[in-house]
Amino acid sequence: MAKCSICTSRKGKRKCLADDSAICTLCCGQTRNSEKCTGCTFYETAHSNRNYKKVPYFEIHEMSASEELQDISNVIESALCTFCEDDQFNDNNAANLIELFLDTWFFKDPVPPSCSVPQQVRLNRLQEIIGQDLSSIPEEKLIKVFAAIYRSIQRHTNGGRAYLDFTHRYVGARIGSGMRIIKKFDSL
Repeated sequence: MAKCSICTSRKGKRKCLADDSAICTLCCGQTRNSEKCTGCTFYETAHSNRNYKKVPYFEIHEMSASEELQDISNVIESALCTFCEDDQFNDNNAANLIELFLDTWFFKDPVPPSCSVPQQVRLNRLQEIIGQDLSSIPEEKLIKVFAAIYRSIQRHTNGGRAYLDFTHRYVGARIGSGMRIIKKFDSL
């Protein structure tokens, strides 16, 4: 087995698409970027193993004590509820959509080529809504609210639509800038 073409000290176990040579796993991890590694399975794997729970977020008590943060959250969650018209859209899809948002806004990555067309359309719509309703909110604050919502989805999901059903009941779906509609649900 050939030596790593970057460090020349370890075995080159991976074929690098960027320079068509063998590199070690350590150099692969330290030198990858979206410009030269898009399409590489090792780059996609690293991207999918990202820990989104480490993104800065607002604590529950901060969210509940601030009307401004609640208003921001309501806009985002009502946007997620609009995607519920698709019966296939569930809590996992909502969490994945927030991950895509955090990839582009917090981690500054391009949308990965493996992103499905429906998720790309939803991400574009979500970004439109942010532009319409939340354009005056600083990016850092938006990211922290998105991360708080992400953590909330993780806490409340049962693998189906528990989080989205709850949100639909109390926040409602966005029907226009500053307007939401709450569907009537039968009592539990």
